Amino acid sequence: MNDPAQSSAPETIRRQADLQPTAYLHEREIAEHMTRDLYDRGRISILFMLILISVIRWVIDAAFVADGAVRFAFFLLIVLNVVRWLFVMIPARRRDELFELPVQLVLFASGVFLSAALLGAIVVLAWPLLDTAHITIFAVIIGGLISGAAMSMGFSPLVYMLYTLPSVGMLFVMAVTDQRPAWGADILATSFALYAVSVLVMSIDQHHTRRRAIELSLQLSDLVVRDTLTQLYNRRFLHEFMSVEAARIARDLMDVEHGRQPEYNAATGVYIVDLDHFKRINDTHGHTAGDEMLRQVAGALIKALRNSDVVVRWGGEEFVVVARVKQRQHTAFIAEKLRRAVEEMETRLGNGNVLRTSCSVGFCVIPFFPDKPRLLIWEQALEIADAALYRAKAEGRNRWVGVSCGATDWPDVEGTYSEVLRDLEQASERGLVRIDRSGKL
Repeated sequence: MNDPAQSSAPETIRRQADLQPTAYLHEREIAEHMTRDLYDRGRISILFMLILISVIRWVIDAAFVADGAVRFAFFLLIVLNVVRWLFVMIPARRRDELFELPVQLVLFASGVFLSAALLGAIVVLAWPLLDTAHITIFAVIIGGLISGAAMSMGFSPLVYMLYTLPSVGMLFVMAVTDQRPAWGADILATSFALYAVSVLVMSIDQHHTRRRAIELSLQLSDLVVRDTLTQLYNRRFLHEFMSVEAARIARDLMDVEHGRQPEYNAATGVYIVDLDHFKRINDTHGHTAGDEMLRQVAGALIKALRNSDVVVRWGGEEFVVVARVKQRQHTAFIAEKLRRAVEEMETRLGNGNVLRTSCSVGFCVIPFFPDKPRLLIWEQALEIADAALYRAKAEGRNRWVGVSCGATDWPDVEGTYSEVLRDLEQASERGLVRIDRSGKL
């Protein structure tokens, strides 16, 4: 069965999810912080590079005038860096909505490498047409670019190498193959090669220092927003996250309120996952086995979801999941993934016993009313998801039940909402809600 909600998940995220929940969540958050650092510092470094490019134009004037290829490469270098600067100026929140984290890294690294490759091409094209004085100035400017890269991208040694290797490599190759009378070009090129390596070492040190600082910060925040047993987020985090998520949904759906057709029928699924017959496991195998199963379930849920989704331990054997989708109907695919992830999981105990379990899932789609996104708040949606979970339990467990708005309007929102919570089936018969169940995908 194809899963439209999951088909675009990057393979790198899938591999990371094979780690234990704590390690995976920390790695993901560290990567997010490092990427933000890269973009924030890139705003300065690209402007710095544009300034030095204007100086390069003066240095290579003779080659610029004489060779059309030099002119083309130079103008392309300017255009590329202007585009890069406009891209890094996109606000982080908007950038996260447009691109997954690995895509952001690839885009940034690609821009860095293309920029450095064009600079290397200018070195190759301009070198034979420059005198020794201008070659030396050219090399010093490239040294300045290396310094700028170290200053702004020291948190990413890989990006730093993409930035420096083409231009420094071309300087070195052109210097050692120069057929003009000896003027110390090989010594100059060797010095720059050593300089680039030493700066790379400093860059790696900065990278480790920054990573450690982020890890310590996360450890402190974990004491407040993470569950100590499963290392998943806790209720406090969910309330903070959903306040931001609600604002995002309201902002994205302003088109609907102004009568405009949105590009996607976007929505967020709120899921409650409850383990079936969990008390039996505690009673039969002890609370240590139960705790181990909860940790394993946390890992299974994380593996089933995407980088942008949130998993919360709600309490006991209950978990809450918040997942964004591009089409409202895709929420059911995520519910099935959650159910199947728990069903296929095995918990191996130290005595050789293997425990298996299942779960019931109830979920609700928000905004509940696509054309009136502000009528129900997320806490009410969570209560409807809880009512859906109760139906899944009553209908036999190891299944999911989802609730979305029906064809009938709610004239009295608060009164109808209470009625829906009291009896989902009756509300469905009256067309107030639509109920989806396992097996109907």
